[in-house]
Amino acid sequence: MAVRAKPTADQAQEKKPDPQPKTVGRLVLVTGDKGGTGKSVVARILLDIYRHRNINCIAYECDQSNPQLYRHYNKVAPGVSGLKLNQRGGADALQDDLKRLSPKVSLVDLPAGAAEYFESVAKDIFLFQNAQRLGYRITMVSVLGRLKDSVLQLKRLVNFCGDRVDYVVVKNLYWGDENKFTRYNNSKVKQAVEELGGIELLLPELYDDIFDLIDSQDLTFREALEHEDFSLSNQSRVYGWIDAVETEFNRAAVQLGLE
Repeated sequence: MAVRAKPTADQAQEKKPDPQPKTVGRLVLVTGDKGGTGKSVVARILLDIYRHRNINCIAYECDQSNPQLYRHYNKVAPGVSGLKLNQRGGADALQDDLKRLSPKVSLVDLPAGAAEYFESVAKDIFLFQNAQRLGYRITMVSVLGRLKDSVLQLKRLVNFCGDRVDYVVVKNLYWGDENKFTRYNNSKVKQAVEELGGIELLLPELYDDIFDLIDSQDLTFREALEHEDFSLSNQSRVYGWIDAVETEFNRAAVQLGLE
């Protein structure tokens, strides 16, 4: 019978590696380049889905110049909080709330072009380390237009974040079908995102006149389904759009905290 050797004194004193904390939730950061890509539309429909599914989600508006998420969803309990990421200490509440409230999802609508200072914010509050310590996995949702800036912003985020986050890239089909995103489709950053396990999603287009009516009255997307100013045909189009978005976004259910 084989005899197992006794560990040496040095081996006995070696520390076992600390177990990785169990992932309890998602910190979902929605990004985009200069305004107009559809970044806030993606943040709004995500929050719409979280609220509709009764997913425990706290939401933050960081875009002070165009606070769409706040305008449309602050009236839906528990509301939307503001974060001034461009001020020192402005992001402290984000991770303090993770510890205090333990939501399943924390959704952050970052300002347009946030990659330019996201690095300094993440370093200042030790975002990656604290999120991991609290059991949260970060998902960067990058909403693309067809301009060069979209690719440059994503490239900067990938270079900084690496494999510390998950990636969801959203092509906004308002700017054309998915094959027209040639700058991204032919880029090295697309290859890098794929190698990091990123998921590509498509955001269906919603008719301009319907979107403008929703926007002018600060409605949630689901409020439009029963609003008196919407014809039955337009209500049906909004329903079809929401259903198509949910079906598409379910492809990244884990990364977006939709499960």
